[in-house]
Amino acid sequence: MKIAKSTTLVFLLTALISSSSIQVMAQQNQNKQATAFENIDRINGNDMIERLITQNKNHKNGNLPQSEYIINRINLTILTFNGLEYLVKNNRVIKIQGLELSEDVLEQITEKLVLLDNVQYNYSERATTEYYDRLFLLSLKMLSSTTRDIAALAKTGNPSLNVENNIAKMRLPNVDKALENQGTQTLVQLNK
Repeated sequence: MKIAKSTTLVFLLTALISSSSIQVMAQQNQNKQATAFENIDRINGNDMIERLITQNKNHKNGNLPQSEYIINRINLTILTFNGLEYLVKNNRVIKIQGLELSEDVLEQITEKLVLLDNVQYNYSERATTEYYDRLFLLSLKMLSSTTRDIAALAKTGNPSLNVENNIAKMRLPNVDKALENQGTQTLVQLNK
C-alpha cells in the first residue's frame, strides 16, 4: 500500500510539474508571438491614397505635398486595399491574406503595384506644374483601381485560382498612355 501511495504521489507531482512547465512555455510562446505582431505596421491603403490626393489639392493653395511611398516598405507592413490585406516587406508583396498565391503571381502583383507606387512618388516630387499634378493624381487613381481589380478577382468562388489565372492578363499600367486617353481606366479595362 505504501508503494501505491508513493507511486501515486510521484505521479501527481510529475503531472503538476509538467502542467506548470507547459503553462510557462505556452505563455512564453504567446509573448513571442505578441511581440512579433506588435512590430507589424498596419496601413489603410485606400485612406492613404485619399490623403495624398487631398494633400495634392492643398498644394494648389501653396502647401507643397510631401512625397510618400505606399508600397515601398522595408519593415513588414499590412496594407489594406478594398478589404484585402497585402503583406509587404522589402518593397515586395509577400502574401495576400486569405489567398494561396504562387511566388510568380505575387511577383507579378508586386511589379504592377511597385511600378505605380514609384510613378506616383516621382510625380509627387515634381508636382509643381499642373502637368505633373495630373500625372500624380492619375497614378494614384490607377494604383487604387489596380488594387480594386485584384479585390474583385478575389471575390469569386475560388479566389486564389481566379487571381492566379487572371493576374498575368493584366497589363502593366501605363500612366502616359492613360493620360493621352484622358481617362482613368482600370487594368482590366486596359487589357480588353
